[in-house]
Amino acid sequence: ESNCVFFLFSSSVFDKPWREIDWGNNAKLLKELWEYKPQNEDVRHIRVLVYGPVGAGKSSFINSITTALLGRMAIPAAVNTAQSDEGSFTVQTSGFRLYYFSLRLPILSGTHYPVVFNDIMGLESDKNVGVRAEDIKLAMMGHVKEGYKFNSMTSISPSDPYYNPHPKPDDKVHVLVLLLSANCPETDSSVIQKMKEVRQTARDLGIPQIAIGTHIDEICDEIKKDVKNVYKSKSLKTKQMEMFSGEVGIPLNCIMALKNYSGAEMKNSPDMDTLILTALKHMVDFGDNFIETGKSFNLL
Repeated sequence: ESNCVFFLFSSSVFDKPWREIDWGNNAKLLKELWEYKPQNEDVRHIRVLVYGPVGAGKSSFINSITTALLGRMAIPAAVNTAQSDEGSFTVQTSGFRLYYFSLRLPILSGTHYPVVFNDIMGLESDKNVGVRAEDIKLAMMGHVKEGYKFNSMTSISPSDPYYNPHPKPDDKVHVLVLLLSANCPETDSSVIQKMKEVRQTARDLGIPQIAIGTHIDEICDEIKKDVKNVYKSKSLKTKQMEMFSGEVGIPLNCIMALKNYSGAEMKNSPDMDTLILTALKHMVDFGDNFIETGKSFNLL
C-alpha cells in the first residue's frame, strides 16, 4: 500500500462550489482581523508556525499574507525561485524567523495585526537534510528563540543560547499550519512520516492544525482562468484535498486552498486576497479557541 500522495491534473468543475467563500468582502475580513484581541492577558498575539515539504511555498505564503494585509506587493521573506536541487532555501537565509504584520497608518504608526508567523526550513526525505521533526516539536512548545539556525544533523540542545528553557504562553505556538504544493507529483513517504510525527505532537499539546494547498492554479485550467473556481474544481477536491486528508488525518474542513503571489503580479488581486484573508481568519479563530481552552486546561 503506497504512502505517497499523488496529484492528478484535471480541468473539470462542479456546477456549484462545494465550499462557499464570501467573495468581495475583504474590507470586513481586514476589519475583523485588525480588531481581534486575545482574551488572555498573557498572550499578545496568535502565534502561527508554518511547516511543510521543500517547495510548498512557505516563504511565498508569508509574503502573500503581508501583501493581502497591506494592499500592496511586499516581500519580507526571501523566496527561492531557482530550479535546483539545493534543498530548503529558508535555512540559508533566516533559520527560525518571526514575522509581524504591520498596518502602517499615520495614526497607528508602529502597530501590528495581532498575529505573528514563524517560518522554518522545509521537510525533506533525507533524514540528514532539512528541519528535524524534533526541532519543530520544540518550537511548538516555545523552546526555540527567533534567529536559531536549524541543524539537520542534530536538534537544539538546552545549552544552546537560542534555547528558551522557560517559555511563556506568548512564546508557544497557538496554530500549526501545514503547507503543501497542490502541483507536487508525489510526497515521499518519509516526509509524510515526519508530518505525522509533528501532527501527533501538536495533537498531544492540543494545538489546532490547518493544512493549506498552494499552487492551485497549476493543477486546474479553470482555476488558472478564474481563481474563484477554486472550490468548483473536482480535481482539487477529490485528487488533492480528500486524498491528503486521508493520508495525514487532517479533516477536510481544516484544509484550505489559495494562490500565493508569485512575483509575476504587479498589484493585488481582490479574489486572491479573499482566499488568503479567509485562511488567515480561520487561523486566528482556531488560535483564539486554543488560547481560551489552553488557559482552562493549563496547556499554555
